[in-house]
This record gives sequence, structure tokens and C-alpha cells, in this order.
Amino acid sequence: MKENISLLGKNTFGFDIKTKYYVEVNSVEDVENLIDNKVFTAFRDNNRVLILSGGSNILFKEDYFDGFVVHNNIKGKEVLEDDCGTVTIRCMAGEIWEDFVDYTLSESLYGLENLSGIPGYVGAAPVQNIGAYGVEVKDTISQVHTIDLFSGEKKVFSNEECEFSYRNSVFKKNRGKDYLPFIYAVDFKLKRKSELKIDYGNIRKSLEDNKITNPNNRDIANIIKKIRNEKLPDTDVIGSAGSFFQNVIIGSEKYKELKGRFPEMPSYAEKDGSWKIPTGWLIEKSGWKGYREGNVGVWDKQALVLVHYGGGKPEEITRLSEKIQLSIAEMFGISISTEVNII
Repeated sequence: MKENISLLGKNTFGFDIKTKYYVEVNSVEDVENLIDNKVFTAFRDNNRVLILSGGSNILFKEDYFDGFVVHNNIKGKEVLEDDCGTVTIRCMAGEIWEDFVDYTLSESLYGLENLSGIPGYVGAAPVQNIGAYGVEVKDTISQVHTIDLFSGEKKVFSNEECEFSYRNSVFKKNRGKDYLPFIYAVDFKLKRKSELKIDYGNIRKSLEDNKITNPNNRDIANIIKKIRNEKLPDTDVIGSAGSFFQNVIIGSEKYKELKGRFPEMPSYAEKDGSWKIPTGWLIEKSGWKGYREGNVGVWDKQALVLVHYGGGKPEEITRLSEKIQLSIAEMFGISISTEVNII
């Protein structure tokens, strides 16, 4: 356990945040021992504990976190079952997500290729129900293994018990003053047979442009990483947390109204009759794409991304995001929510 530690290398926005206490856990036993630590329990009981993975989906409100940061570094993976074209793999939560995806690609497994290039750790994937290019991680997760940082009780959540929804889950919704789930492993069910999803965004066009007529999982992953790299900043150079806002889900009546006003508006039909609208388009339409305000701004290649050019404070990003939310509400009559977790 360390005191007054900088989190500069542990948040992709690149803010020099300091935390009161910091500890790295490398095993489930480390987590169990932490629950008996009096300093930890004092901060936990006051709701001042943050479980940190890759720091790629987080924004601190201030440059000092008066709390206790627990960094998940539990590594490892194993094949649990390989039967009838379905392979079940347990991956520990401290593994880097992109490394795990790459492992599944090398094993000729299908299901995660569209989620290639997403930063962060495996343990954060179910919390946020990460998704990209028409795929959500909920479609491949079979179980999530947790330990409650209050009681020490271990619980295995089935896919249904995870209560997955758009960028949400039970792990995000139910954290409270007497319950704090720490995810230490995730079980995935992947396929050996190709079930590629290439009709979202410009995946199909990119395949055609590259003259790939019979793509495999690696082809899709490479195309998606290329698209992402063209749109997103390199966080080693310019700070960001990827998509800052969630895409918008609206009802059919609101959809008809907006489509009447903006016929060019892109949209994707959902199974329940609602419509998903790309928030990046809304932000660009409102004139924010490429906007800069001091040390922060809106990325000029992807309007969903807010960036930190260096030398700034976290509150600058917060103020900019609030201005954008107000602008969208005034122009379209809808509210947009942050995808980034603001602490």
C-alpha cells in the first residue's frame, strides 16, 4: 500500500492525478487480505474506493482523489471447455483487453473481433458492457466471477444475472454503501465457426477497398483497428478516454420528428422498436467537431472523443462536456449521457 501516488500513467486522459492511497492486487488472496485492512475499510465505508483497471474510461473531477485506489493486476487465462464448436475460456480481470482479443484471434475463435482495439482491461468489459461496430461483449460472456469488498463473499454471476444493457450492467448499477463487487475473472464462450458481423459502419466497404472477399476474424480485427487508428488520437501523445458520450437511444416518435428535420441523420433500428443515433453525428452537426478551448477540445476526426492536449485540469473537460450536452439538448431536444465514468 502506497500513499500520495501519482496516477499520471494510469489514466489515458493524461492528467496528473494523485490519490491518497494506492494498492495493486495480483491475486484473489490479495483482495481477501485487503478486506481486513483497517485503512482500506475506513475509505470503503465512506464510499471512497475506486477499482482501477486500465484507466481508459475514467475522468477524475479534480487533480487529487481523496480516496483509496485498488489496481487490478490479476493475470492468467485457461480453456475450460472445447466442445462442439464452442470454446469456453476463463480470463483473469487484470489481463489487457487487446491482448486477450489477440489471443482469441490466434486460436481461430470468433466473437470478439469487432471489439478489437478497445483499450482497458478484461475486468472492465462486463461492467461497461463494452461494444463497437455492432457487437457488445454481453453476447460472448457466460459468467463473471466477483468478490464483494464488504463481506468477502464470492459470487459467480450468470449472463442473465449480469443484467446487461447498453453500456451498463448490474456491476455498474448496484454499487452502494454496503456492496462493492470486485471482478477477478470473466468466462467467455466463443465460436470456432465464422459468424462475422460486417454491416455496421464502413466495415464492408473497407473490406472491399482492401479486396478481401472471404474475411476471417483476423481480417475483421485488422480492418477495425485501422478504422479506429484513423479516427482516434494516440493517447501516448494526446490524452483522451475514447468515446466520451454514449450513443443515443430514442423512441419511434422522436425518431420520426428528427428524421423529418434531418433526413441525412444516420440511425440503426433496435429489436425493441427504438432507434440508435450516433452521438458523434449529433455533436458534429452542432458544430463542435474540431473545437478547442484552451488545453482541451473535441477531436477533429471523431466528434465523440474529447481530448486533453496537455497542461490542463480535469475540470476543463467537465466544463466542455456540459456545454456540448446543453447544445445537443437545445438543437435536438434530447439528452446525451457520458460513457466515461466521472469520479
